[in-house]
Amino acid sequence: MSIKIYLPTEYFYLKRTCNLYGQLHISEDNVVVYYVMDVDSYKPDSDSNKMRFLGAILCNDSFADSSYCRSHDMILCFTYTKDSPNISLIFTGITPERLKPIKLILYDQEIVRSLVVKGQNTLNHWTREGHDECDFYMLAHLVQPKPDVCSNSAGLSFYGSRPLSLLANMPMQLLENIIGNTFVNSIITHTVIYRHYKEWQLIYANGSRLSNIIIDRALGIILMLTLFTLVSHPGDYLIQISHIIINQLYSLLKVLEGSPIGLKLNIHLNNFFLDCFKYHIELWSTFLDLIEPIVRQIFLAIGAFGCFGLTYQIALLADLISIVGLHAHCFYVYTKVLNNVELKGLSVLWQVVRGNRYNILRNRTEAHNYMNRQLYLATIFFSAILFLFPTTLVYYIVFATLKALTSATLAILDFIRRKLLNFPIDIFLKYFRKGFNEIDSLRVLDIPLQKQLVFTHRNSEILIFVYKLQV
Repeated sequence: MSIKIYLPTEYFYLKRTCNLYGQLHISEDNVVVYYVMDVDSYKPDSDSNKMRFLGAILCNDSFADSSYCRSHDMILCFTYTKDSPNISLIFTGITPERLKPIKLILYDQEIVRSLVVKGQNTLNHWTREGHDECDFYMLAHLVQPKPDVCSNSAGLSFYGSRPLSLLANMPMQLLENIIGNTFVNSIITHTVIYRHYKEWQLIYANGSRLSNIIIDRALGIILMLTLFTLVSHPGDYLIQISHIIINQLYSLLKVLEGSPIGLKLNIHLNNFFLDCFKYHIELWSTFLDLIEPIVRQIFLAIGAFGCFGLTYQIALLADLISIVGLHAHCFYVYTKVLNNVELKGLSVLWQVVRGNRYNILRNRTEAHNYMNRQLYLATIFFSAILFLFPTTLVYYIVFATLKALTSATLAILDFIRRKLLNFPIDIFLKYFRKGFNEIDSLRVLDIPLQKQLVFTHRNSEILIFVYKLQV
């Protein structure tokens, strides 16, 4: 069993009486670790979940014996003299019978506070995932400031004053009340804007990406002002795009009407598909003409959502693209169902034509004697589906490609939206300010002392080795 003491560097050379506050941790391998984090400036009502009273640094003349420390509920005590340049350890409340050399590790709070692990600027997730047995992770977690304090101070410094902060949060409070309505919530549950609202609220509550939220809102307001001041009738662009998509679909069906890339399609099935899809497009075009005034206002809503942030505008644009491309999605579903039905029919009838069947009880394919009329009907249906399958496959490939392009566009928008919120801006700012330190860059250096420190335990002297954390 051994003892480790993490002590801020400036306290190691402190020459005044003061109390020590921090935390105590006993690992699974019975290593006692003392984390000293602060001295007399500690207040019981702040960070009480992280810090506790550990002991004190006393003048060597005022110290009597170990009973003095126990009477004052100390578990760690140092002393200093005028002759020695540093303090000395004279008491620990938890001391094993067989004690190995004690390790006194000095650290700089600013360096440890700026540690970054796997692209994150906090270490809370490491301690939650069971990494608390590592001293460095535990130390960095303890010295991290409280997220709510950081978020409040940074928010007020950005908006300038509390009234401006309340004014800036009014649109978000309005959106929260609207989405909280039961009727509205049931309508938009499966939309991108609702999913983004939940993600945004989670990030804002954690307070780990405040810089991203500030930049997101600033970009949204800039885009909103650009749309409302420099662009006249922005809703017209959306209507034009909708009609362009419809015209392109008509052109695509016209290409499929002949022999695309030299393929000989079934005339009757091809005409049936063309009539169905053209009717569907005409129906959708009529529907867009009816909702044209609403669509114009929706585009204005995209601009107005700049009050919430650019990511909200991107989320609303993704929902709008899904609505405009709904008819293309329907075409994909139709052709996919027909293609799967024909594939299943061909696979089943192929077994019948070969004189086999699938035995459900034995879970295998085995030979079977079919009657002549069964083989005759199976051959007719197999031949019919086989000759119709290329036509269905061509339509399925065309509309599956169209669906893939739409999904790729939505995926790009979703990637941009998430990156704007999760991009580690704080880490880059720390890097440019030279306040960025990776956990793997820490070095433990041996500190040479004029006089070897020892700790008296059970009438025996235990060596104390002093190290320092550096990057």
